[in-house]
Amino acid sequence: MNLVNVASALHLLFSASLLWVIPSQLLFLADMVAFPVSLFLLVREIASKWSLATAVERLRRHSIEICIDDPQSECSSREGSISGVATRRIKHHEHLDLSQYKPLPEKAAVLLTKASRDGHKRLSLTNTLLLLVHLVLFAMVLDFVYRPLLAPALDLFVFRPGHVSHDSAKLHIRYSDGGQLELRYKELGSGPDWTQAPNVPWESAGVFEPPTNTTDFTMTTALMNLRPSTKYIVGLHCRQPTLYAQTALLGSVEFKTAPIPGHSAHLRFATGSCIKPNFPYRPTLSPDIRGFASMLDHSEDLDMVVFLGDFIYADLPLYFGSSVEDYRRLYRQVYRTQSARRLMRKVPMVHVYDDHEIMNNWHAGDAPPMGSALAAYNEYNGLANPPSSPNHAYYNFTYGDIAFYAWDTRRYRSRWETGGSRATMLGKEQKAQFIQWLTAVNHTAAVKFVISSVPLTSGWSNVDSSQDTWRGYPTERAEILELTKYVPNLFFLSGDRHEMAAVELPSGNIEFSTSPISQFTFPLVGQFKANIAGETTLHHRRAGHVKYGILDVDTRTDSVPQVTYSLYTTDVHQGKRPAWVYKAKCSSWR
Repeated sequence: MNLVNVASALHLLFSASLLWVIPSQLLFLADMVAFPVSLFLLVREIASKWSLATAVERLRRHSIEICIDDPQSECSSREGSISGVATRRIKHHEHLDLSQYKPLPEKAAVLLTKASRDGHKRLSLTNTLLLLVHLVLFAMVLDFVYRPLLAPALDLFVFRPGHVSHDSAKLHIRYSDGGQLELRYKELGSGPDWTQAPNVPWESAGVFEPPTNTTDFTMTTALMNLRPSTKYIVGLHCRQPTLYAQTALLGSVEFKTAPIPGHSAHLRFATGSCIKPNFPYRPTLSPDIRGFASMLDHSEDLDMVVFLGDFIYADLPLYFGSSVEDYRRLYRQVYRTQSARRLMRKVPMVHVYDDHEIMNNWHAGDAPPMGSALAAYNEYNGLANPPSSPNHAYYNFTYGDIAFYAWDTRRYRSRWETGGSRATMLGKEQKAQFIQWLTAVNHTAAVKFVISSVPLTSGWSNVDSSQDTWRGYPTERAEILELTKYVPNLFFLSGDRHEMAAVELPSGNIEFSTSPISQFTFPLVGQFKANIAGETTLHHRRAGHVKYGILDVDTRTDSVPQVTYSLYTTDVHQGKRPAWVYKAKCSSWR
């Protein structure tokens, strides 16, 4: 294998791996080296082949004898070895003294020169096609990596529901065209059978000023004094400052308010983490998120989506910088995709963030670039979450008698435990608030969900998992599980690993760890260790660029609620039907 083949193979390998296996920064940097090297070698070889073919054609026109090195041939016995001289002169494109060579018979000369010329041209054509493949692949790489810079979506419009309680709804808006805004809403129906509301008039929630570029033209407002268990439609209107004061409908959303806190409920919600627009890569002018597109097939009966982190990948495949605009640009890339816009208009979404909203395996607290990263996260996702303590991203909320607590596993964590040293992932204040919540909901909520961006299971045990997940914080993990084992019907929801695992933890609580919604998976790296450290593995799935869970929770039965988890992946039934279903064994909680 010559140098051209080696360089070409490396470039093709790096490009294909970056576009369709894992969008790694290391692969991108390696590809940036391999491409110019392979390009130079290919162009040089193509030029050499064509020049050689041209030289052979010139010899044919002059009926030159090309001798073969043969001890018995007449020409090889000449002084200076004519064949060697001729060969060297052709190779180096030197002037040839044609008078010293005997012409071949016409038929032999034609056959010899035609075969030589065609052979060189075939080689040149093959290399030319290979060169085109290199150029196309590299163009795809540049499009995939630099799309946020090439198409920054500055004119993006967003109107979506965030957290919806029993009497209010947060609405997230991005609008950059100016003019006063107005929210108008009305009931669509209510009750267990969603009785259609007859001739309900539109109501105005008031007129307000549009957002400014200080917050990248984003804002979060709220509708108040809504009725519980009621479906609403909300329209966002713009009043342009013209002579006729025209009003235009910008967009509309629908949502259903939650039941009264403490009342029995039926909740169906999706969960998962990790998305990257247009991965695996497809050449398109409109990148999409295939996991959200699949989730749309089930959106009619979804009450909300609980997103578990890595909504953007600030550091993959290339870290553009630490300014707040560098982070905002990536959020706009997600929100501009068609499936994201359609899903978020129909289904409220709440969020936690993880490391890739900042930088891989983040554990440095408020050190830069945390300030920029958190500012962009709050503008696009965080402020539409349920209410939280000032300047904190952890929160809790209820849906009837179903309770949720969402951890912030990044901002307050210390370095992982080493050599018996104690470490914390939650920090003192957050852990204290969580314990208070746990005590309060123990006998007031039928089902409890604890949201963690990283998994608690010890099944993922490579170097990265042993430091970045709860496996790297065994002391605090043990403290938490010692408390939750006395809380009936408590489940953990997590993501991060780009795999799926359902595990019964040593405390008896079950964890559903589901990812990625739309990202790479690890086909060869690492192994999930089932049934270790007192855990029972219920199910594990590595394969699939699209994986998410849908939980159906019904507390309208007697004192024993029903909780069913369904795993969806486009690798099985095209994501139309579950790939795996688990009905949890709940217990009486009153």
